Formats: sequence, structure tokens, C-alpha cells
Amino acid sequence: MAAKARLRTKLGCLTCRQRKKKCDELRPVCSGCSSRKSLECKWPTEHDNAQDRRLRKVTIRTTTLYTEHTESTDSTESTESIISDRSDSGYASTPEEQKMESQGVVLHKQSLSPKWSNKGSPDLTVGFGWDNEPVMLAFYFKQMLPGFIHERSHPRFMECHYMCNLVQDSQPLRDTALACAAMTMSWKPSADPRWGIKMRRQALSYKTSALASLQDQIANGSVTGTEDWLLATANQLTLLDNRDHNTFASTSNTHIRAMLNLIKLRTASNLAILKAGLPLPEKELSAHAFERVCYEAVLYHGATMMLFDRDFDMLDGSAEWQMLEDYFRDPPVPSEAHEENWPVLGMPFDVFRLVVIASRLSRIAILTTAELEIAAFVLAELSSWYEVIPATGKFTSGHSYLVAANALIRRLVAQQPDGDLLLDDKHQPDVEMAAVISTIEIGHQFNKYPLWPLTVFYRLSLDPRERKILEHAISAALQNTDGDIARFAPRETINMFLVAPGL
Repeated sequence: MAAKARLRTKLGCLTCRQRKKKCDELRPVCSGCSSRKSLECKWPTEHDNAQDRRLRKVTIRTTTLYTEHTESTDSTESTESIISDRSDSGYASTPEEQKMESQGVVLHKQSLSPKWSNKGSPDLTVGFGWDNEPVMLAFYFKQMLPGFIHERSHPRFMECHYMCNLVQDSQPLRDTALACAAMTMSWKPSADPRWGIKMRRQALSYKTSALASLQDQIANGSVTGTEDWLLATANQLTLLDNRDHNTFASTSNTHIRAMLNLIKLRTASNLAILKAGLPLPEKELSAHAFERVCYEAVLYHGATMMLFDRDFDMLDGSAEWQMLEDYFRDPPVPSEAHEENWPVLGMPFDVFRLVVIASRLSRIAILTTAELEIAAFVLAELSSWYEVIPATGKFTSGHSYLVAANALIRRLVAQQPDGDLLLDDKHQPDVEMAAVISTIEIGHQFNKYPLWPLTVFYRLSLDPRERKILEHAISAALQNTDGDIARFAPRETINMFLVAPGL
């Protein structure tokens, strides 16, 4: 029988609740606290009341951990067939398991599925056994990884077989993955009042272990900088620190630069092999897909950094930028303009290049003649992409970036002397922005929505209603929990994007 969550009294002070004493509910200081001068009588805030309401909806489920490894799924099996073998509520596949789930028992396979999909992810509830490493890794692969790419990505990007092997074979990456899972799970509703603190401490412990293990391998000379697991570790460290808003602004720049340096080493290694007249090592398609996701992640986080760091210029005109251009000019996986081929950005690299130029130009108050010519070129190029990436009636990354960059450049050009002569009536930024904003739906895994266009829309919109929607959307996109409106980002972090000093 499921246990009931211990609920606090509705009106008592927080101090009496923590001491498990009856409170007479006298304000501003109750009798229990006034009788002890060392106690401070604290009363619940609206956030505490909201947490209580969530606790009343949480059911503690007994978790049965399976220790038997399941047979690995054949690599040719489709993602849809894998998902159809499991119920939406968990991992039950046999009649006995389905019966157990119907009775409130959540099953977790200890072995990891070689594939995952955004569709059919189980609605997991925090309870006994969630701090078990196999369960945390299952959560990482089943619910966290799908949140890193958009749901319309090609199935080749939805296979995690290669990433699973990297995690299992590399201790630093495994610890980093566990740290990411623990940090995300710390924001899940739980009947345990110390659950959040416990999981955040566990995340810090895993992160410390990952960094120590990584330093040991570097000191031993066993790391060349070209390893896939090392690129994945740097990528996951970026995501981990992005979930800790206390370190978001101070560490993201560092991790992005580290990832760019790793990409530089990988590129230099490939060039050395080619100069020696040797063929590049053969890689399976899943390895190329993994590499593509990591490279696009650098661009995504780099564009976000440009919003509030005016000194971040590694995505324009630098050697690292040229290196990325060379990679995306002839990538090893299909790169047609359709968004399914761009799992993180949702748009071709050529469009993203225009976004970066628009972001850089927006920092300049008065453009020179050469810069004004560049702005006119960007406007013409963006206009040509509207037919390739049209509005679909739903919020899509590619079209939102396109509209935001076009509106940003048009406003900048209009502020220049005689700038109106360069503008035409083909596009109406206010109308286009309103159309995109109207498609915003805050729901499951909203954190996949791109922050750059949302922030640009907020800066340019004059409609109070639209700005309110965008502020709420930015807050939801920054929240710590993947897909669950459980804890929003701190006010200072939200303001950092609303002000956007980098624009």
C-alpha cells in the first residue's frame, strides 16, 4: 500500500513545522516562538504554499529495481517499435509487469535501452530508489537526452546507442551524466523535504569526481583532446552548470571555449592525417550524428552567451568560427535545409551565420559605410530564406530565429542616417513577431525553445501583453526541470536575459 506524504499544517509558521510543534498561528510571532528568544518566527511564502499544493498531488510509489539485464535491442529496430513495446506509464512489457504498474508499482530496468525517443517518455514520479545509479542513468537517457534536441529531428539523431557506450566506457563522462541527472531530479516534487538538498549534494559529488578523474587522465598523458567521450563530457558540463543558475553566467563562457578548443584539436588531428596521405578513420553513422549534436550545441550556447556577454566574440571572425564553417560546409551527415537535419539549431548553418552577424551588429550604435553594407547584405540573405523556412502555424526554431534576426537588423538600419532607403515593405517585423509569439505554448519540455529569438522579441516588442508572454516563456525556458513546471529560474537570471546587455 502506498504511503501518504506528510503534509504541513496549512496556517502554522515554518519554525513550528520544522520543530514538529503545534502552532497557535498568532502573527507576526506565534506563542511557541515568542517563548524562545533564540527562535525566529518565519511564515510561508507563496512559493512554500505552491510547494504544499504540489506535495498533495505526489504519491510515493514503491520502486522495484530489476537487476537482470535485458537483451539489447537490434540496431535495425525502429524507435517507434521500441516505444510501442512499453506502456506510457513506465517500462512494463509483460502482463505481470503491466499488472504491477496498474497497482502503483513503477518498474525500472537496470540495463539501458540502446535507443530513446521524445515520444512515449514515461511520467516518472520521485520516490524510493531514485538515488540508485542505474535508475539515475535510465532517467538521464530516457528523459534528459531527448530534451537536448527538438522533437522533429531525424531518427538518426534520436539513437543513443553510441552515447550509451561512451558513458559506460568513460568514468568522467559517467560521473558527469549522473551529476546532470541528480541536479535535474533535485527539482522534482518529492514527499521528502530534504530531497532537493540531498540530490544537489550528490550532483556536486559526482561533478567533483568527474573533474578529478579527468585531471588524473590528463596528468597521465592518456588524453589527446580528440576523444569523443571528452567532447561529450565538456558538453554535459556546460548543461550541468546551466542548470545551476548561481554559476550560469560565470561558467558557460568557460565551457564553450573549452568545447571550441576541443573541436580545434579534433580538426587539427584530421588535417594531420590527411596531410600524411592517410584516410580518415571510418566512423559509424551514430558517431557522426553524436558529433553533429555536440557541434550544434556549441553554436546554440554561443548565441545565448552573445545575449549578455559583449566580450564573447568567438562566433564571428575568429579561427574557431572559420573552423566551424569548414565543418558545416561539408558535414558527414545530411545537411539539407529541412529542420530535421539540424537537431539542436533547427535551421541550416548559413542562417545561423546571419543570426550571429545580426547579433554582433546590434552592439554598434552608429554603423560605418562598410558595416551598413553588411547589414543590407544580411537583410537580403534573410529575406531569401523565408521561402525555405516558412511559418507553419507552430513555434519552430528556424523560423523564430529568422524573424528575430530580420527584425533586429531592420530596427538597427532604420536608426541609421538614410537607413530607410535600404528597407523595403516586403516584411513587417511587428506583424511577423506577433504571429510567432502567438504560437508559443508553454508545456512539456519547453526548455528546448531557443532563448536568443525569445530575448530579441522581448527587446523589440512594445506590446505589454506580448512582453508578458515572452517573459513567462523565457522564465519557463530557463527553468531547472526538464519539462516540469516545478521550479522557475531566479529573478536575477531572468532579468539577465530581459536586459540582454550583449545586444
